[in-house]
Amino acid sequence: MTDPTPNGPFAQLPAARLLLREERRLVRGHCWAFRNEFAELPPLKDGDVVRVESHSHEHVGVGYYQEQGGIAVRLLAHGRERFDEELLARRIEKAAAFRRRLFPEEHTWRWIHGESDGLPGLIADRYDRLVVVQAESPFYRSRAEAIAAAFLVEDGVTGVLFRGEGAPRFGTIETPVVCSIRGLSFSVDPLAGQKTGLFLDQRVNWSLLAAHAPGARVLDGHCYVGAWSMHAAKYGAREVIGVDTSRPAIELARANAERNGLADRCSFLAADIQEVLARGESYDVVVIDPPALAKGRAPIVKALGLYQAINRDAIKALNPGGVLITSSCSQPVDDATFLDMLKRAAIAAERRMQLLDLRGAAPDHPALLTMPETRYLKCAVLRLI
Repeated sequence: MTDPTPNGPFAQLPAARLLLREERRLVRGHCWAFRNEFAELPPLKDGDVVRVESHSHEHVGVGYYQEQGGIAVRLLAHGRERFDEELLARRIEKAAAFRRRLFPEEHTWRWIHGESDGLPGLIADRYDRLVVVQAESPFYRSRAEAIAAAFLVEDGVTGVLFRGEGAPRFGTIETPVVCSIRGLSFSVDPLAGQKTGLFLDQRVNWSLLAAHAPGARVLDGHCYVGAWSMHAAKYGAREVIGVDTSRPAIELARANAERNGLADRCSFLAADIQEVLARGESYDVVVIDPPALAKGRAPIVKALGLYQAINRDAIKALNPGGVLITSSCSQPVDDATFLDMLKRAAIAAERRMQLLDLRGAAPDHPALLTMPETRYLKCAVLRLI
């Protein structure tokens, strides 16, 4: 930490003073300063830039104020890090360079992963020529033009779409947009779909099916637009049934299977996955990839009960030697809790299961070691013995 002088680079910003010793987590690299950690908060509007200082007035960092919720300030710069209006563009380019190295032959990736890319509260996904942005704070909304300009300098990008009612758009926006991932084509509709239009965090986990799908009958629960389903067919499944409660998602899944020449082996059903599992049919592979059932710590017990029930029924539906690929994107459910839930599900199903693999999100969704909250996805591969 450094002591800002009256004429220092941060002197013009309003200062928010922390309680005694509350700066320690932030100094180590965490990006969230909680409301109950402050001794003094100056009068601020949602999205205002603010300097965070320790109880003894030492400079900790610079961030933006958040009016609602437990998080009061999201830090953009720690310690001596330079904070200026070019910071957003610098970090957007830095993130792009990393993704180009990860996926040199592709143009679809998670471009900005919030806190992990130094832009807390900002999510951006690239779908070929279109970048889709999620940013609720007025801090980002008031800088939308500059943010869009930083995305539009990337080769091949022609449009930037901010999600949300009345949100701005820049460049040429044509939706839905067709993009390619791992040799498959997807139609993405960011205006009607969930998140930014596609769940990219599982992209490296789809290849798990290469070892288990050949010749298999596969059930894809919570299939959304059919990514797991189409990879199962691509890797040689003889039959794939995709299930989702969203009829628009099912229509997109059917169209995506048709587009990739996989419709002869992929069928899709608008239904609840537990109702489908209750029919008593059996499968060689079951994929369970539900939405986040616990978005905070308060509902975690109920969420674990739901996760356990779904996985219990999925395990019961497996043929001998069958494989369950199951996920949780609930951040409060850590690896140990997730595996314990799966153990309980197997016991409830009266089956013995082997753990073959446990993975997280794709590398374009990096996690900060100093912020466990940025690691959220668990993807386990289990085999019935």
